[in-house]
Amino acid sequence: MLRTKDWLKLHSTVVQLGNDNRINGEAFNQIINSSSKPKSFPMHLNKHCKSLPGRNVAGKIVICHSTGPMNDIGPSINKTDISGIISAGAAGVVLINRKAAGFTTLLEDYGNVVQVTVADGNNITEYVRTTSKASAKVIYKNTVLCVRPSPTVAAFSSRGPGTFSPGVLKPDILAPGLNVIAARPPLTMLGSGPFHIKSGTSMLTPHVSGVAALVKSCHPDWSAAAIKSTILTTADITDSTGGPILDEQHQRATAYAMGAGHVNPTKAVDPGLVYDLGITEYAGYICALLGDQNLAFITRDPRLSSKMLPKIPEAQLNYPTITVPLKTRPFTVHRTVTNVGPSNSIYTLKMEIPKSLTVRVYPETLVFSKAGQKIRYSLTVSSSDSESSNFMEGSLSWELMPWFC
Repeated sequence: MLRTKDWLKLHSTVVQLGNDNRINGEAFNQIINSSSKPKSFPMHLNKHCKSLPGRNVAGKIVICHSTGPMNDIGPSINKTDISGIISAGAAGVVLINRKAAGFTTLLEDYGNVVQVTVADGNNITEYVRTTSKASAKVIYKNTVLCVRPSPTVAAFSSRGPGTFSPGVLKPDILAPGLNVIAARPPLTMLGSGPFHIKSGTSMLTPHVSGVAALVKSCHPDWSAAAIKSTILTTADITDSTGGPILDEQHQRATAYAMGAGHVNPTKAVDPGLVYDLGITEYAGYICALLGDQNLAFITRDPRLSSKMLPKIPEAQLNYPTITVPLKTRPFTVHRTVTNVGPSNSIYTLKMEIPKSLTVRVYPETLVFSKAGQKIRYSLTVSSSDSESSNFMEGSLSWELMPWFC
C-alpha cells in the first residue's frame, strides 16, 4: 500500500520574499486568527541547521538544509537543533528538504519552522545570495483546498516489484497517508494533546480498511478477495488535473509506484465485475511458490499438500492485476470475472497498451445473463522490443455497454 499527498493541505504556509516572490511551504505550527499583519525579517543563510557558532541570527529568518544521506527523504534535524536557533533569537527557520524527497514534505513538529522543497529552497537561497538586504515574511494559510496536482506518490512509499513474488503486482493501491491529522490516546510516547500529525502505513491503513468496511456493509456476502478486487479495479489512475498521477519528483508514476491507482470509495461499492479467489486458489499459489512444507506452516494444516491441490503459478492467480514476463514468445494467462452488476449485462473490452506490445484477449465481449455468473477469459502477451526496457505497462478494463448502465 502507498502513501499519498492529497488535495487538502492543513498546514499551508507562504514565505514571501522581499522581491515579492512567494514560496509555498508547510508549517506544522500555524498562527491562527492573527489580527496583525505578517512582519518582514532579514534573512540569514546557513548550510546546516546544526551549527551556528558566532553567527548573529537574532531577529532573522534562518535558511538551512536538512542533513543526512541523499537517499533519505525525511528531515534529520532534531528539535534541539531548531531550539538552539530559536534560543539564539532567530525569528524563525526555513528548512529545505532533501533532494530525494522531491515535492514530498514530511511534516515534523519543529516549532517555528517552515518546510520547503529543495527546488523552492534553491530559489530562496539564490535570492539571499544575490540580494544585499534579503528579507522575507511568513504568511500562514492554515487549511487550503484543491491543491494541485493531487494525489501524488510520497517519496517514502515503497516501490515494486515484489522480490518474493514478482508475478503479483506490488504495491496494490494508493491511499492517503501523508501528514494526516489523527486522534491519539492520552499518556503516549508520541507527546501530549488529543491530535497529532503522522505519516506512513499506520495512517493509510485506516483509510483503506474503512473503504473495505464500506464495501462489506453494502455487500455482506462478498469474500475478502472480492472486496480487494473492487478496491483495485475501481481505483483512479488520473489526478485532480485530469492527467496521470505523478510521483514525488512530479514524473509520471509507474504501476510499481502507484499500484492499481488511487482508492475511490464511491466507485468501490459498485464495480460491476470482481476477480474472486477462494482458499483452494490461495493454497495452490502458496504451494507452487513455496512448496508443501511452507504451505502446511502458513495454513496450519499439515494435511494439505501438492497432491491435493492444483499448483497455481503466480501469473495465473486470479488477481485483479496481471504481470507477465516481457518476452517475444507469446505468454498466456487466464482470469475469471464474476458478475456483481445487472443480471443481463454485456461488457466490452478496452485496452491501452504500448506499441511494442501485442496483446490478444478472448473473448472481447462478456455476456452475462444473471448475477453471480462467472466468465473466463484469456490474455496473450508478446513483445517486439523486450530488450530495451525492464518493464512495460498498459491497462485492460471491461466497460458496461451504455444501455445496461
